[in-house]
Amino acid sequence: MSGAGRRHGGTARFAIPLVVVLLMAAWPSLSHAQVFESVGVRALGMGGAFVAVADDATANYWNPAGLSTVFFSALAEGQRLDTRSDPDPFGDERVAGRSTLVALGVPNQGATYYRLRSWQIDRQRAGSGPEARESALLTSLVTHHVGFSLVRPLAPGVVIGTVVKAVRGSAAMGSFDGMAPVGVLLDRASQLPGEAATRFDLDIGVMAGAGAVRVALVGRNLREPDFATPDGSVISLARQFRAGLSLRPTASLVVAVDADLTTIDTPTGPRRAIAFGAEQRLDWVAVRIGGRFNVEAEALSPVGALGFSLEVVTGLWLDAQVTGGRDVGDRGWGLSTRFGL
Repeated sequence: MSGAGRRHGGTARFAIPLVVVLLMAAWPSLSHAQVFESVGVRALGMGGAFVAVADDATANYWNPAGLSTVFFSALAEGQRLDTRSDPDPFGDERVAGRSTLVALGVPNQGATYYRLRSWQIDRQRAGSGPEARESALLTSLVTHHVGFSLVRPLAPGVVIGTVVKAVRGSAAMGSFDGMAPVGVLLDRASQLPGEAATRFDLDIGVMAGAGAVRVALVGRNLREPDFATPDGSVISLARQFRAGLSLRPTASLVVAVDADLTTIDTPTGPRRAIAFGAEQRLDWVAVRIGGRFNVEAEALSPVGALGFSLEVVTGLWLDAQVTGGRDVGDRGWGLSTRFGL
């Protein structure tokens, strides 16, 4: 190769980290895609339509106002979520997450701890033509949430629930070879060193019921806690609002629909979901079905969900759910142990 060619190739290689640095500087504050559908095995088995159901300890997360109907509920669970915009392992963007949840609910009160780990990949191209180079902007955010919930009546049949949370977060950003497959990039993102900080946050939910019909509204991350990365960028948790409606045609059947009222930005594009689902209890088993789709996507890619519960002994349930669909969209699974009276 000629000296000019070597200089040109060297310039292109130098441009890759330079472009990433400029991208970081261009967006000093980024909203991170810790989506609503991150925890709750029952909720996700119904596609994520749970804001107006919220009748177990996961109400601490989905809608604290639901604790007004809980006598006693305790659970522990783990979830995995993967959102892809392209089935190609060398595709442009990807979001992956892992979560764990421990929650307790009693009448009008609750406590919860959950950890959300999310990693984002945003591939970037430097240069053009045969000398173009790919780089990948990697983002990592790990948050630990400790919350206490309290429910109060607003009017006959209407209650409001509030969750006061301490959020311990660690954020990091970095770059890597954009030609690497997604699995390698996600592994790199999970290893990024971050800086930890503690913030206080607030969730508020409202629920109104008339017989077998309930409507609900919830707002999460109302203070939009933010966390600085070692390079000086700031990653914030986006404020989210969601509405829901549930119907109980019989004592053992519930059907529900949820709709996001806010749009959040993710590497796979803007996201605003509509979810729908149903749960049927049959003595010592329960089955769930649901789905959701992103109304902001250029092409709708609905995903489906299935859930199943088995009552091992009275009040003790084992729950499972799986979410999937086409090659693009959300995929995931979760398991939980739940005790309730």
